[in-house]
Amino acid sequence: MLNTTAVVVGAGHCGLAMSYCLAERSIDHVVLERGEVAESWRTQRWDSLRLLTPNWMTRLPGYSYRGDDPDGYLGTADVVQLIAGYAKETAAPVRANTTVTSVRPARGGYVVQTDQDVWHARAVVLAAGASTVANVPALHRGVPADIAQLTPDTYRNPGRLAEGGVLVVGASASGIQIAGELHRSGRDVTLAVGEHVRMPRTYRGRDILWWMDACGLMGQRYDEIPDLARARSLPSMQLVGSDQGITVDLNSLSRLGVQLVGRLVGLRDGIAWSPRRHRAARRPLTVEAH
Repeated sequence: MLNTTAVVVGAGHCGLAMSYCLAERSIDHVVLERGEVAESWRTQRWDSLRLLTPNWMTRLPGYSYRGDDPDGYLGTADVVQLIAGYAKETAAPVRANTTVTSVRPARGGYVVQTDQDVWHARAVVLAAGASTVANVPALHRGVPADIAQLTPDTYRNPGRLAEGGVLVVGASASGIQIAGELHRSGRDVTLAVGEHVRMPRTYRGRDILWWMDACGLMGQRYDEIPDLARARSLPSMQLVGSDQGITVDLNSLSRLGVQLVGRLVGLRDGIAWSPRRHRAARRPLTVEAH
């Protein structure tokens, strides 16, 4: 059995940031990663995805964006390059292609079992990501077997879907981006809209996130928020990373020709139901999980 003070599970930006902070304090540790550094960005993102935050906001402990386009938005490949560069510059002790299979309490700490070896550590940091497993509603079981179901981590581009229309469920950032892309590819798209947060991409010539930072929202502590439970359950903002500062929301999607319906509440006999209307679902179904 191998011994260390801390085991960090996951070599994405969070795991590497934790590694940097541990190294600063001279705490011996290891970072275990099931694939390569930034694995989820390499394998679980759609092709056209771009960050919702402008580049000047891209910061990690001891590291920040160094390009010449501070007001642009990084694409998936750019994020992979940034995270990989951070791992190299900080000399993070990453053990790639090592899958953690279990973590159990043990005397004085934890035993971490992997498919390669076994570790004993006083502390374990789980940095595998908040969205590594899609939260697909239970009603998906009512979808007919011949209808394809995808989540954002398995969707890549319109060309990989079978012919036909698409129902996108959920109108947060992922849902509106995927719905817009599918419609522009020539498909008939229906967007099932539940709770959502609309936000302009720019205001008075500046990115909306610049304003949120300038007015102190970005620095607000959890104990300064009146309703913390509500804040944690809010959907992500309807934003798209666009060099043109384009606002993509329900109005713009409707003008494009995307059909908007109410929240998906059930499936019966191959029919998807919303509070406002029902629509035949004999078509590929894309489920956007919140």
